[in-house]
Amino acid sequence: MMKHSKWRFNVGIFCFFVLLGGCGYALAAEETTWSFVGFTKYRDAIFIDKAHLSRPSTGKVLVSTRIEPAAKSLFRKNIKREVPQYNNSLKKFKYLVLETELSCLEHRMRFREIQFFDKAGKVLHTAADPEAPWKSVKPGSLWTDLEGAVCP
Repeated sequence: MMKHSKWRFNVGIFCFFVLLGGCGYALAAEETTWSFVGFTKYRDAIFIDKAHLSRPSTGKVLVSTRIEPAAKSLFRKNIKREVPQYNNSLKKFKYLVLETELSCLEHRMRFREIQFFDKAGKVLHTAADPEAPWKSVKPGSLWTDLEGAVCP
């Protein structure tokens, strides 16, 4: 049974995402439904699941976003620092999936759910906040690339 809780680390994760930058290398995710979007400036790979993209209302898009942190990623270290109660389960951590909602016309986004997975694809932890606050998509950030990939 998955535990659902408010994101206690929302600020820490948001700060990390604000620092994201992209580059033009390709990397294949393990599952075929994941499409590569880019790398963070810390070399963490970002993918989206275009096969399960939904448009709940005009100008809004829901898409699963997968982040595969590099072995020595600052993001991986931030998770361990920001969320110490997950340390035991995160020793096996391989990637995370965010339920990302984008407001295309307003250039805003929010993360409604986060799931941590191990190498076998087993969920280690889930946290949800359906009313997560909206954040601006900064021009030139990797999230601009995500917006371009899913917004009409």
